[in-house]
Formats: sequence, C-alpha cells, structure tokens
Amino acid sequence: MKIKKCKIDCFQKSCILLCMALFSCSQYDCVVPDNGKTGEGERASLGIGGVSTGRLEVLTRSVTAELTAATDAIGIFRKEDTGKGYEPVHNRKYTYGTPLWETDGEEVVLIDKPAELTAYYPYREDGASSVGLSSELYMASKEIYYCPFKASNSTGPITLNLRRAYALLRFNFIRGIGDGTPTSAKGEYTGDGKISSFTFKATLRIAGILDLFTGTVEGEAREVTFNYNVPISIGTTAAPAVLDYMVVPSDFTGELSFTLMVDGKEMKGKISASDLCGTSGKLAEGTKYEINAIIRPTEVEIGTVEVEEWIGEVVKDPSGCLLYTSPSPRDVEES
Repeated sequence: MKIKKCKIDCFQKSCILLCMALFSCSQYDCVVPDNGKTGEGERASLGIGGVSTGRLEVLTRSVTAELTAATDAIGIFRKEDTGKGYEPVHNRKYTYGTPLWETDGEEVVLIDKPAELTAYYPYREDGASSVGLSSELYMASKEIYYCPFKASNSTGPITLNLRRAYALLRFNFIRGIGDGTPTSAKGEYTGDGKISSFTFKATLRIAGILDLFTGTVEGEAREVTFNYNVPISIGTTAAPAVLDYMVVPSDFTGELSFTLMVDGKEMKGKISASDLCGTSGKLAEGTKYEINAIIRPTEVEIGTVEVEEWIGEVVKDPSGCLLYTSPSPRDVEES
C-alpha cells in the first residue's frame, strides 16, 4: 500500500510541475504552435490591402485618391488593452506593396477580440498618436490624413480611407464686371487689380492637438490675425486668384473680417459665422469653406459662399498636361 501511495504522489507532483512549466509564460512569450493557435484563439497579422486619401477631382469626374507609389508609407498605432490581450504598438511603418502593404518591423498581430488601431499619412519617424496642428497658409507638406479603425483576426485585408485632419478656408478674389445697374458699387473694376496685402481676423484655434484614436482636437480658440504680403492679381470667376489656409477644426462664432489693399486702395469685408458655417457653427475637418470676394470700384462684395467636402483637384492645360493639384503649389511657394 505504501508503494502504491508513493507512485500516486509522484505522479501528481509531476503533473503539477508540468502544468507550471506550461503556464508560467504569458501568451505572447510562449512559442506559437504550427497551427497558429493559442489559448486565446487564432493569431493573424494585420493585412492592409489599400490606402486612399479621400477623393480626387479629375476634370469632370471624381476618383479615389489611392496611394500606390513605392515610397508611400503610413504609420500604425495599436492602443493598449490588457483586458483583450493587446500591448501597445507605436508608429509601425507600413509601405505600399501588392497585394498587401508591407512592414520592415514586426507585423501587427491580432487575436479574436477587436483591437483599437489608427493609421496616419504621411509617415514620420517621430510620429505619435497625438499630433500637433497649426492654422496657417496652406502647405502641402504639412497636411495630415488619418483613420481610426478596429480589427481582429477575422477581419481579413482592409482598405483604409484616410481623412484630412484640417479644414480648408479658401478666398477667391474675382474682378467685378458690369451688371447693368447704374450704381458704381456694382460696376466693373477697371484697375490693374494688384493685391499688395491681405489680412483677415477671426476667432479660431491657432493650434491644437489631435488624438488619432478618437479624432478629437484639444486647443483654445482665440482671436487671431493672419497676414499675407506677397502681391497677387485678381482673377475671373472661371480662374480666380486663390489664397488657401489650413485651419485647425474648431467651433466658430462671431465673424470673419478681412482687409486688402487693391491698387493702393484699402477695401474691407466681413462674413458671419452663420453665413460661413451654417447651423453647425463649426469649421470641420475635411471640409472646404470657399468665399468669393468680388472686387468692385469702391468696395469688396461677398459673393457666393460654398461649403463642401475638401476634395483634391487635378488641373490640366488644354493639351492634357498636368499643371498642379489643388490647393496649388504656387500657394506653397508664396508662403
């Protein structure tokens, strides 16, 4: 009987030691079996099948602005969620590839519970999930696109449709033409049409911090003044002179007032927040706010105000050659 009891005790101790050895490491430290499964379910790598930056207007049709250049790269973040078994992933670089985008580092691994992720473009080595934004004259190099999303091991290859982080405030300067009325205020502007300076004032966020996971922007709105002193010439309705400003999204109240010097003469105009933003009272990300300023003999007339999705535009000459994408690179050079 004693021998039998000893054998049972030894067997029980062996089982306990074996169990301790098997479960002493975490699910991510353990070697994954060949079948790719752990106690938490099957593990799969994040698959990115395509990335676009919204839509692009090409002549009269709209197409998806898909990123397909060999140098196109995005950054991926995964939020820490220990309850679901996820550790944080910081700024993992993925570069365009086919059929899937590729990473030089470790692939982002997904299990059966959805992970919270976000992607941004263009990739920066010092990229973070909190991004600083600044209201200023449009510069293509400072644009940011992003897209929060969720994925698990059952998601399969995904297509990311990134959205713009900024709002666009566009001023179109148009030469007034005669409208058949006797009042000079509505008459044709016959001067050279040289704008030597332009200033506008409004209560905006001059700076803000964007959370790439939630899309929320933090930052105080205050009255700010923007000055532009590079001479430009007023255009026509079909081809206006354009000034573009990238603006940190925020609530917008009060009014936007502006002053410009045209052929040495000071002219002023203003537009209310309700006329610019409607009932929303916001300058929203990915939205273009377009103000037509018509230059008359003695004043600036506010023409139409358009609010629409901010879509990139490809402008071509009559021969079909690409001139620029809009906002125009000339706006970048003049900054």
